[in-house]
Amino acid sequence: MLEYNKFKCVQEHSADLALIINQLGYEDVHNWLMIASGIKSVDFNWNRFDKTGGEWCRPAYEYDVAKGKTTQLYLNELTVFNYVWGGFESLLSKMYSKSQIKKKGKVNLCVEEFEGLKKFPVSKYEVLKKQFFVLFKSSLQKKLIEYKKDIPKEEIRIIYNIRNKFAHGDFEFPEDIEYNTNLINPINLIKLINYSSRIVICHIQSLIFLSNRNNTVYSYLSELFTNVDIDDFGDDLFQVDFILPRLHLKEIDKNDIP
Repeated sequence: MLEYNKFKCVQEHSADLALIINQLGYEDVHNWLMIASGIKSVDFNWNRFDKTGGEWCRPAYEYDVAKGKTTQLYLNELTVFNYVWGGFESLLSKMYSKSQIKKKGKVNLCVEEFEGLKKFPVSKYEVLKKQFFVLFKSSLQKKLIEYKKDIPKEEIRIIYNIRNKFAHGDFEFPEDIEYNTNLINPINLIKLINYSSRIVICHIQSLIFLSNRNNTVYSYLSELFTNVDIDDFGDDLFQVDFILPRLHLKEIDKNDIP
């Protein structure tokens, strides 16, 4: 658990990435990520237009309340995810021509970018990836999600399929454990969507890093990391090579600063 505490939350990560990439000319992607970062909660009421006149029996009323609370948690994560995914799609549309996308598809083109690399260009990414697969496999085993295709090794392909399930209306909404006949806690599905957002943001971060390695940005270093005082370094201009691989971390190793 301590390992996971080293990472910023999804929305802070989204905002910080937007701050950096806007300097590199990715204004459209910046806008998607800023919206994702600014969502506090979805204003949601399961039975907002109740036409029963308040004549529900107590069990039905209690079910609606429980259903609403669980769905609220799910929708919060799903809404953030959809704006993060919008930023991802926007970036891929910017990176590749229409003919390339038509021939191979955006996600396939993205996967190809990383095929020849020895390591994914985000620090400690393997920790996030491992937890994503734990949550994904747990959700499959508990039948919180259905995945009929062969499971690929690339997590972004899985997330793409999950996203399509939602977009095409082929996604089940979780039930509160008290009203779930299989007594399956839906929290892993909710966490899976959260980690899907994390993974997608890391892909945005990595793709922009690979395309801008020689650029320099105003890093806001002392604001982005909790343990850094910029006065110790005298300059807040750093290369993309340094900032983007570490942007998702709460703290930075001072000994690692050039």
